[in-house]
Formats: sequence, C-alpha cells, structure tokens
Amino acid sequence: MADGCCGKCSKFMLFVFNLIFWLAGIGLLAFGIWLRLDNDIATIVSLDLPWFYNATYVMMGVGGFTMIMGFLGCCGAMKENKCMLTTYTICLGLVFIAEIAGGVVAFVYRNNLNTWVDEAFTGVLGGQDIESLSEDTRNAIVTLQTQFTCCGLTSPTNWGDPSAQSVCACPAADVGTNKCEVVSGTDYRISCVDELKLYLEQNIIIVGAVALAVAAIEVFGIIFACVLLRQADKETSGIA
Repeated sequence: MADGCCGKCSKFMLFVFNLIFWLAGIGLLAFGIWLRLDNDIATIVSLDLPWFYNATYVMMGVGGFTMIMGFLGCCGAMKENKCMLTTYTICLGLVFIAEIAGGVVAFVYRNNLNTWVDEAFTGVLGGQDIESLSEDTRNAIVTLQTQFTCCGLTSPTNWGDPSAQSVCACPAADVGTNKCEVVSGTDYRISCVDELKLYLEQNIIIVGAVALAVAAIEVFGIIFACVLLRQADKETSGIA
C-alpha cells in the first residue's frame, strides 16, 4: 500500500482524475452515437458530406478508449496494481503524443475543412438554383438553413428567390453586421458556408483552450501514476 502523504495524495488524485476521465469517455461515446443516429444531421450529411460520419466514428472510438483508460486508471490506483498502472501510463503517454500530433496536423490543415465544405456544397448545386434540385436535396438544405440560421449553401442567390425563404430574412438587429449580406439591395442572412466559417472562427479559441486543459490533465495523470509505480517498486524491493 502507498505510504506517506505523497503516495496517498497521488493515489487519491489519480482515482479522481480517472473517474472524470471515464465519465468523459461515456459522454464522448454517447455524443458520437447521437451524431451518427440523429435524423436531422443525417439529412445534412446527405449534402455530399459523408466524411462527417468518419469523424463521428473516430469520436466514438476515442470515447470507448477513454472509458477503458479511465477504468484501468481507477482500478490501478485503488489496487495499486503495477501491471494496470504500467499499461495505463504507457497508453496515456501514447494518447498525449497522438493529441500533440493531431493538434499539429489540425493547425496545418485548418483551412481545408472550409475548402471541403465549399467543394461539397458547390457540387450539390451543380450550377443550378436550389428550386431546381430534387425534393430530398431541397429539404436537406432547408434543414441546414434552419439549424444554422443561414441562407443558401454558398450564397443567398443559390435560391432563385431568396425572399421566399423566411429564414433568409435578415433581422433588423443584424443589418450591417457579419451575420447578413446585401444582395440586389436587400439584406439576407449569410450563406451556410459562411455561417460555418464564422462559427469556427468564434469557437476555435475555446476548442484550443479545452484541448490544452485536457493535455495538462493527462500530464498530471502520468505523473501521479509514476509516483504510485515508484512507491510500489519500493515496497516490492523492501525499501519502503
């Protein structure tokens, strides 16, 4: 058993950390499943965005792996099991390295998401007005507009008559802001592509801060696990 204030504190902190880690894994897995099964999102993905589901599969995989990691960490901390703690420390270290690599890749290719969405939406339109597309495609576009409060895929002019779409009307409070644009002398909400870009710009700092916080917590988790492992080694060798 871990003796001393340092060992007991590390044991407690590692358990609490991994309990949170395990709950976060459940949340991530549940969120990924919801994104995959939600009918409204399925309608939007039908707009030539199949790669979105690949992201949800990754999210579910990460959530499941996080749950396993949390379980290993909690059991390893409570039982002070060297095998569990060693496996946990190695896996958490690999996850930390993967997150750093993923962050670098995401930063390098940060503008590609906008390009992919632009290309997908342009391909859906095929040079036609939205009114000329199939009923299923029109319904998908209307659903997208409703959820993101936007007008048209790449421009309000994607509609032959955007004024006929109630969601396209720009509220008086948003006139002159980046939420609306002027088309033929009339203010309409910005396109769904522009709304997605604006959303990413407004939330990228939050996403980055959360990622840094998670990485910092993982570092502390590795430290606590190493302290317990060192303590277990001392006890095994008869030093402690």
